Amino acid sequence: MADRGWMYSGWKRGRPSNEWVDKTKEFLDRAFSIPELVENGTIRCPCSLCRNYFKHKRTRIELDLCHNRFRENYQTWTAHGERHENQNHEIASEVEHEGFGEIDQMEQMLTDLANEHPPLVAETPTGSAQAFYRMVASADEQVNERTLHSSLSAVARLMSIKSQYNLSVSCYDDITGLMHELLPPGSRLPNNFYRSKKMLEGLGMAYQKIHVCPNNCMLYYEDNSVKDKCDVCGTSRYKDGSNKVPQKVLCYLPITDRLQRLNAHEGTSLLCIAYTVSRLSTNNITCCSISIHGPRCST
Repeated sequence: MADRGWMYSGWKRGRPSNEWVDKTKEFLDRAFSIPELVENGTIRCPCSLCRNYFKHKRTRIELDLCHNRFRENYQTWTAHGERHENQNHEIASEVEHEGFGEIDQMEQMLTDLANEHPPLVAETPTGSAQAFYRMVASADEQVNERTLHSSLSAVARLMSIKSQYNLSVSCYDDITGLMHELLPPGSRLPNNFYRSKKMLEGLGMAYQKIHVCPNNCMLYYEDNSVKDKCDVCGTSRYKDGSNKVPQKVLCYLPITDRLQRLNAHEGTSLLCIAYTVSRLSTNNITCCSISIHGPRCST
């Protein structure tokens, strides 16, 4: 592979060298010439903020690379048409033999989820966006140099095993503790359930807890949020002798977040649009356009 040190050494005193400009142009020319990489005039942006998880048009990518430079350790352009040449093929064969050679779908999953979170800008990102970017960082680092697993893929599989076999938190902590004893020093793997859960926090979606009458008569919500007993049956909102511990709680899942996550995946989004168009056609309604706000129709 050609020396690509220019990607990181091509800027001096805030200005790019001629070599950096020329070779960056060649890189973009090559990437945009590969049909499999281009989607609606966009490709993955390799800058240090987008990190190949966001897709932009060429002009935007050029600006991002000038402002943010290339992401670190990207001498092999795996997201832009090059195959990753593992320096140690023995590791790959060992991993395949041990049953861990299945295709890692983490990168595609993060690309889909990236549609929900705009790239970092000067403003402070939301809590959910910060959790997502922390998760992206863990997907970029290997557990250690002797494995093909990223920190994120390893934790995702451990959590899947915990769920499949209904392992307790203590059991999970003991397993990760033993793994740390077996792994080389400096391995990047969370050592307990709490840290593993924090790593996957970017996958979660917020929910709201609402107190409910134990007899399901009413919700202590909005105008009723300050009341201490049910208007219908008179039952106390809180447990007897407790320090305002509710007798019953409803977990409300906001529909907006669910729809955003559902439409983050292009394939699922197209299926939803096709279903909507099909229903409109059945009812003799002509759909004129479909936007992010839903179909705009006329009869």
